[in-house]
Amino acid sequence: MTYIKQWVRRLTGYGKASLRRQVLFLVLSCGILTFLMVGLLSLYTMDSIRIAVEKQGSAIEESLKDSLGDLTSQRTRRWLVNTVEDEADHADGKLASIADDVTFLAESMSLILATPEYYRPRSLPDMADSAEFVPGAAYIHYSPELAQQGIDEELRQEIALVSNFANVMVPMRKSYGKYRTSIFAASRKGYCLFMDLVPDGTQSIFSVAENRREFSEIYDPRTRPWYIQAEQTQKLIYTSVYLGADGLPAIACAMPYYDADGFAGVVGIRSSTDDLHRQVMDSVIGNEGIGFALDHKGNVTFSSQQQGILAAVPEYVDLRQTKDPLLARAASCMVAGESNSMDVVVDGNEYFLAFAPMKRSGWSFGLLVSKDEVMAPALQVVDHVHDEMRHFHAILQEDFSSAAEKAVLLLLPLLLASFYASGWMAGRLTRPIRMLASGVQEIAAGNLDKKLDIRTGNELEHLARCVNSMTDDLKAHIESLSNAIAEKERAQTELEVAARIQAGMLPDKLKDSAHSHAFDLSAIMHPATEVGGDFYDFYFVDKDHLVLTVADVSDKGVPAALFMVIAKTLLKDHTRMAGCAENLAEAVETANDALVKSNREFMFVTAFVGMIHLPSGKFTYVNAGHNPPLALRGESFQYLPLAKDPMLGVKDGIPFTAQEIELSGGDAIFLYTDGITEAMNERQEQFMEDKLKAALDSAQNSASGRLRAANILSSVQNAVQRHVGNANQSDDITMLGFVYYGEDRRDNGCQNN
Repeated sequence: MTYIKQWVRRLTGYGKASLRRQVLFLVLSCGILTFLMVGLLSLYTMDSIRIAVEKQGSAIEESLKDSLGDLTSQRTRRWLVNTVEDEADHADGKLASIADDVTFLAESMSLILATPEYYRPRSLPDMADSAEFVPGAAYIHYSPELAQQGIDEELRQEIALVSNFANVMVPMRKSYGKYRTSIFAASRKGYCLFMDLVPDGTQSIFSVAENRREFSEIYDPRTRPWYIQAEQTQKLIYTSVYLGADGLPAIACAMPYYDADGFAGVVGIRSSTDDLHRQVMDSVIGNEGIGFALDHKGNVTFSSQQQGILAAVPEYVDLRQTKDPLLARAASCMVAGESNSMDVVVDGNEYFLAFAPMKRSGWSFGLLVSKDEVMAPALQVVDHVHDEMRHFHAILQEDFSSAAEKAVLLLLPLLLASFYASGWMAGRLTRPIRMLASGVQEIAAGNLDKKLDIRTGNELEHLARCVNSMTDDLKAHIESLSNAIAEKERAQTELEVAARIQAGMLPDKLKDSAHSHAFDLSAIMHPATEVGGDFYDFYFVDKDHLVLTVADVSDKGVPAALFMVIAKTLLKDHTRMAGCAENLAEAVETANDALVKSNREFMFVTAFVGMIHLPSGKFTYVNAGHNPPLALRGESFQYLPLAKDPMLGVKDGIPFTAQEIELSGGDAIFLYTDGITEAMNERQEQFMEDKLKAALDSAQNSASGRLRAANILSSVQNAVQRHVGNANQSDDITMLGFVYYGEDRRDNGCQNN
């Protein structure tokens, strides 16, 4: 300290005044003061730049986080809604396929009971007499009550007859062999036919021996939920989840069948909830997300979850009553048949939930995707930006500290140069960041073609490349979604073309003939889907004989339309070759034989074929399992008497019965398919035969002058529409009206053409 004081005294000339020394002190003092001011100003400038960079970086992070989060959320919701609608329709189709199989089982069992003459007695192994059964083999089980009271001869003959039902169950092994499934037919008399299927093909469906013993000793199918519900409703049903005889939670699709005395029992297909989920979902969502379905009561029917609130369990759980308000509201919307996406919390985790109705089954399908998984890519980008900005801030802080240290050591010219260059340096350092912020904002606004061209050679350039790669991925994803939508529209266009082709195959009007004044004819067909399985036909086989046909193929869509073309062609060709009414039954029989030979998909068709001799009014008809037509003969319409002939395409070599009536002037015939009598309103109530007759009588009573065929169809169509209301059309609707005005009677026999 003493040395410094002495040095200052000598420098300033303290004591002895020296001008040189005073000037030198003044210059040095001004220089040092200027140096200190410039140094402080430089330090202040550098610190301001650091603060500005930090604020700008934080603004970029927030903007990027908000923009990417909103964009990802919006696109994910749209994608989920589109995806879940397709998947709901697919899952609904799988359930509808099971329902179609159950309907076929019920119709087959009813046919066996109605036509015993076509079947030989057959025996099946008894569950009580066998230690175990090979999966896929049919067997019989007797309720404890029936086993105790014994089986009389009449019941024994019935069991031998219905054992032929095994021929119907066995072909279904191919469809259900991969899943734990039971196919059954339970009689109201206490016996039940079973065929059990398990995935590996070697084990019993009873995984626990105790369940096997209880089934053999105390199982009565008439006490099971599927039997009780089907008997009460008298229609096809899906049960809620219940505990199956094998000890596993299960769901059954069941339907009653009938004999000559009415209700005879219940057939159905039962699957464990796990296998039902795999069966329905194998081709739907794969391994991503959580898929589940709710029935009309809010109960989970199948789910990819084994535990938790979304698991399918035997206990009835209405999700609409859950304590979580978000999940309860979503469940209410699903039960109401809505299609939407919502945010929910399940088991403490946040999810995007998208749902859509399964219209044919009346259920609703939901798909949950974790928010963390959806937002992870966007959050990774934001985190990466944050890390790069922190790294950049650290580098910048290190550079500023180093510059401050050097500023203390440099002379005044360098300090002045640094002071003037600081503004330029700050601008250069922050320019790439501003470019990055501007580019990200433009990308967030929707311009995915924007490319960031930042060439700094450091982390900012790498960050710009990452943002460019992200926009390319988003653009490719959007293009992929656009291509998927275009493909769906192409398939819809092809279906519309098929519908126009099918409509073109139906006759529009008859050519003028000598008897055009003797009758009036009109027909319509409205398919439930783009193409359908119903058809009608009318044509002359000669100048006096007119043929009327209405038929219904056992299915809807493209397969039914193709089968319709075959059935329509065969009926028309063989009826024309028959030439007259006396050969009409033989013509239908021949057409049936030809149809059976070409029927590889085990489809069938119900048909009504009538031939009227226009000069005499003699109407000869053959009914192949079709709905009974109505005839106006006198004051009101009445159902025609029908022989119990089978449907076409099931079995060859079956004879058919021809019946006939005499029509007088003013009489009419109304032909239709079951899409009219079974048309359902929003309360699932069918139109039924009594309302059809009332609509026809109304058309006849309101006619002024001659009754017209078009007025008959219009009256029925209006009545059906009033009944259905806003409900979707459940089946193809086809009807044909024929009014006979009459003319002079003459010979109605066969003619050589």
